[in-house]
Amino acid sequence: MADAKNRSVPISLTGAAQWLMRKVVALWVRVKVAPEDIAGRLAGRGRHVCYVLEHDSLSDFLALQDVCVERGLPRPSRRLNFGPLSQARSVFYMEARTGFLRQRVDRRVPSLLAELIAHARDNAELDLDLVPVALYWGRAPQKEGSLLRLLFTENWAFVGRVRKFFTVLINGRNVVLQFGDPQPLRSFLEDCIEESRAIRRASRVLRAHFRNQRDATIGPDLSHRRTIVAQVLRTRIVRQAVRQEMRERKLTRRAALMVAKKYADEIAAHYSHAFVTLGARVLARIWNRLYDGVIVKNLDVLARAAEGAEIVYVPCHRSHMDYLLLSYVIFQSGRAVPHIAAGVNLNLPVIGRYLRKGGGFFMRRSFKGSTLYAAVFMKYLGVMMAKGHSIEYFIEGGRSRTGRLLAPRTGMLSMTVRSYLRQPRRPVVFVPVYFGYERIWEGATYINELAGLPKEKESIGVLLRSLHRLRERFGRVHVNLGEPIHLDRLLERHAPDWRTAGANGQERPRWVGALVDELAESVMRNINAAAAVTPINLLATTLLASPRGALPESALLRQLELYLKLLRAFPYSSRVTITDAKPQEIGCYNLASTHRGKPSLSE
Repeated sequence: MADAKNRSVPISLTGAAQWLMRKVVALWVRVKVAPEDIAGRLAGRGRHVCYVLEHDSLSDFLALQDVCVERGLPRPSRRLNFGPLSQARSVFYMEARTGFLRQRVDRRVPSLLAELIAHARDNAELDLDLVPVALYWGRAPQKEGSLLRLLFTENWAFVGRVRKFFTVLINGRNVVLQFGDPQPLRSFLEDCIEESRAIRRASRVLRAHFRNQRDATIGPDLSHRRTIVAQVLRTRIVRQAVRQEMRERKLTRRAALMVAKKYADEIAAHYSHAFVTLGARVLARIWNRLYDGVIVKNLDVLARAAEGAEIVYVPCHRSHMDYLLLSYVIFQSGRAVPHIAAGVNLNLPVIGRYLRKGGGFFMRRSFKGSTLYAAVFMKYLGVMMAKGHSIEYFIEGGRSRTGRLLAPRTGMLSMTVRSYLRQPRRPVVFVPVYFGYERIWEGATYINELAGLPKEKESIGVLLRSLHRLRERFGRVHVNLGEPIHLDRLLERHAPDWRTAGANGQERPRWVGALVDELAESVMRNINAAAAVTPINLLATTLLASPRGALPESALLRQLELYLKLLRAFPYSSRVTITDAKPQEIGCYNLASTHRGKPSLSE
């Protein structure tokens, strides 16, 4: 083990021993690399490279070395010559474990980083790229299949040697390696700042990168549910609402606090990464049984918007499957699943508990008549955003029975904006999401409701009675991500001084209403702009536009061909996806769809 102050990677192996160990690790470890074009990014910059690892780990070093050899990247094992500085390896790490049992974390600035900055300051011609590299063992999509793997999957705890050994052994074929953007060393010396400040700046930027990358990949560091509830109850807004509850209902302070705690317990999620990982595997089997494919488009939105930002997913609402599908898609993309605002009607016995473990938190349909409940909910939302958890809620409030977007309900948008104004730690980015189903699970129920029958209340009995539908097929599902909306940009347009004016006191600024209305309109427009044109809804549109709901085959094919030409010649948006099927294939596909199950309720 190297000295903790030196912070070079803890390897003192000969070249032959290192080669042998790398070969042994390469036989077992399988790494998914992101981004895929990292070789081109580094080659085009023309500077020497020094890698930065988050922790002092031999297995991380060997995995990185193997990836660099395989892809023709500069190797971390090569000697680093930087002016008068000569280092055995082109790599250092930001954190170390010290002490006899390695129980203490050493977060001092790595000495190599300080030396590099010192030499760069003394010589204006010297520069190199610092490339942060994060490795996550047991986080790659579709790999976790046993309880033993879940026990040793990636988490926020910096593991010791024994646990790390079992992590590599059990999850070695399930590794994600994330290359960060190269950071020019001289960028930390801009503005002619002092050497000590440049060192602190570099350390702060690198640590923030690893923290944000870990947030995006496995989710923020999770406190116990009781800790989050206690944090919510200690906030000033909730305390003020408690005092108001005491006055209005003639309660003691303890009784009012117990009411607030009851509300918080009713709302709060109890997220479990192990449960989500296991659930993703179960859902993969369900989707394979129900659907002919889950087609995801525009995932590049997350890569551009996620790092360092608070993501708020705002999908349209077609089916109860929406909750599961979006979480599944996000998890499979290698990112942390969002916490989902669900109606309290879904807090069913047993089911509600598992929804909480998957990130669900519950809200009442109306906050009227309970100032304390509104304060607890809003503060819970603010705490989750401040911690960096991505959030998901349905802007329409309820499910659309026709496939058309419903009028937006702006309550959650308003609470999100106001929570951000009070605690603007991370920029907020709204990501609209479009769901396109060829058949909807609740299709028969929707037809009954449209015919005038009352809505059937959610219950365990309803769920059990619908399990037989797992034998049916529901075609393909399209999940399209829309153009993201940056809240800061809207705020700058509506209130340029929002950073100082928005957080003063608890009063809602006058301009928030107009901003929320514009935000809601933008979300709905961007959902429509990411629509999927499928064979099912294209045929339905054609038939519904005919006088009697029917057409001769030749006329139907001509009409389909005309619609396809118009869609391609005058696209509504670059994010709209259009089926590649020809008119004749569309007719055959719809005929096959009706034979796979009952006639579908098209969108």
